[in-house]
Amino acid sequence: MRAELRESQVGPGAVLEVEGTRHRVVGTLRFDLDGTGWGEHCITASGPREWVSLRPRGGSSIIHWRSRHDLFGEPDLAGTTIDGRDWTLVQAGSLTYTAEGDTGTGTRGTCDFVEFTHAGELLVFESFDGAVWEISIGRLVEPAQVRGYHEVARA
Repeated sequence: MRAELRESQVGPGAVLEVEGTRHRVVGTLRFDLDGTGWGEHCITASGPREWVSLRPRGGSSIIHWRSRHDLFGEPDLAGTTIDGRDWTLVQAGSLTYTAEGDTGTGTRGTCDFVEFTHAGELLVFESFDGAVWEISIGRLVEPAQVRGYHEVARA
């Protein structure tokens, strides 16, 4: 039996193994939405960023996000069509964040977000501190498919 990965165990320098592929965490965003907190961990620093989100969704859920720099625009709360798929609004709001490491954001601030769903995937528009909307697509990952650890330095 393996212990559940806890948010407090992950931050810059940690290693996340997602579905058998190892990634070093280069940055961490810690979000707070009306007293509910979670972390999103940047696992790539070059090219389109990838993130792993450890969220408390009626228990905990793990979401693997991929930034979509090929997409741009503003979210439509009535729904949107991207990649030939119709996405339905899940939630929208504003939250606060603090950042550690390489996240592409400031050290702290606010993030407006609009989140949609389609066939088990998530689409999110995020605007950090009033900047342009960033778009990412995520999918749920089975917790058993994610491990977190710190590598031991060798002498």
